[in-house]
Amino acid sequence: MKGKKLKLQRKDKCYNLKDSALYKITSKKKLSEILFIKPSDLLFYQSDSNYDTFYTDKEGGKKRLIECPKKKLDIVHTRIASLLCRIATPDYLHSGTKSRTNITNAKKHMGFHPVFTTDVTSFFPSTTHRMIFNFFYKNLKCASDVSHILANICTYKRHIPTGSRISMPIAFWANFEMFESLHAFADSRSIRMTIYVDDLTFSGAAVDVRFAHNVKRIISQYKHIAHPEKSRLYRAADPKLITGVIVQGDGIKVRNKLLKNIHQDFREWRVLKSLNTLEPNSVEPKLIGRINAASNIDIRFKDKLRSFKLIS
Repeated sequence: MKGKKLKLQRKDKCYNLKDSALYKITSKKKLSEILFIKPSDLLFYQSDSNYDTFYTDKEGGKKRLIECPKKKLDIVHTRIASLLCRIATPDYLHSGTKSRTNITNAKKHMGFHPVFTTDVTSFFPSTTHRMIFNFFYKNLKCASDVSHILANICTYKRHIPTGSRISMPIAFWANFEMFESLHAFADSRSIRMTIYVDDLTFSGAAVDVRFAHNVKRIISQYKHIAHPEKSRLYRAADPKLITGVIVQGDGIKVRNKLLKNIHQDFREWRVLKSLNTLEPNSVEPKLIGRINAASNIDIRFKDKLRSFKLIS
């Protein structure tokens, strides 16, 4: 029987870095107390053997490697992630933040102005042990040996794991200086910037080819690469795809790809239903999930979701 899934414990707290329990940890004993583990177990939690790895399918037939911590390390990761998620984040961050989503992120860029979107190539794998060590050592002022241990605990093969609760918050804080540099650059030109995980969006009258080039240059200064295939400059009147949402002028729309997937899933569901071959947890949960995602963008889909649940 599977255990209860762990959850982040934010406790509705929001404080500065200096008020975090992770701030200025100077000894292994204190670190152990904060992580709720024995000092003698610190070495165990630094081993890569605490991960299960597997591949999942991505769109286009590609595979994605998932690096998932095993139960004991998962508990420690959840503890660290919970503490990190209580630290106040800048207004430009929309991921891992209460009441903020990919939709709130997209809405920040409504209006008639140019938009530049990009993301960081292989964001988690390219966020290294050194970057995480620097966060604990320089930003959280932990002792050098404590920072090294924390960096070991938070990484798999010297980078952020792709399938842990710690991945998103530690990736943001380990790259905080890069994001601050990008925000300062955008703000100096009256350009709005938002972040959703590794998706960066910039909007404003001054967004142009030169601005986009400078954004890529800043990203490269921090040992990352702006994804060449996912970097796009939109003109003011263009429909803009921002974190899965179409922004057009002062409104948002469901993207065509999601609409197409909903129609395809519904056709498949009807065929399986008519043949009495519809199995539990097959196409139905996926279809409900997609209709629900669309309803968060377009309220008319809420009626479609209610109707479907009545007939399913």
